[in-house]
Amino acid sequence: MSAQVMTGDTRQSLLARLQEEVHRMGGTALIALSATAHPVLYVRASTRLVPVVVVEDAPGNRWFIWGRTGSAHVTRVKEAAAALCGRERPPTRSRINLVAARRASLKGAA
Repeated sequence: MSAQVMTGDTRQSLLARLQEEVHRMGGTALIALSATAHPVLYVRASTRLVPVVVVEDAPGNRWFIWGRTGSAHVTRVKEAAAALCGRERPPTRSRINLVAARRASLKGAA
């Protein structure tokens, strides 16, 4: 995907795809703030409500993120839904600090 500015419509459509998959798996999910640029998908996970948002990192990759460590690339909708519905362990993002890595590469170039 290109590094373009993500709009509310894009976030909403990505969250809507995840919502549909959660519903297919028998889960409950609702999109809130759909008329804004920052919609949130709330997924009922056992006894709590888990908010899910879509973010874009520096290289332009888009991610569903939730909780402290839950995340999945937006192309992995089924895996994200399964994790949110408690069917499997959530996929995790790389733990590489991209800012520190970029700074190190810039220092080497100077």
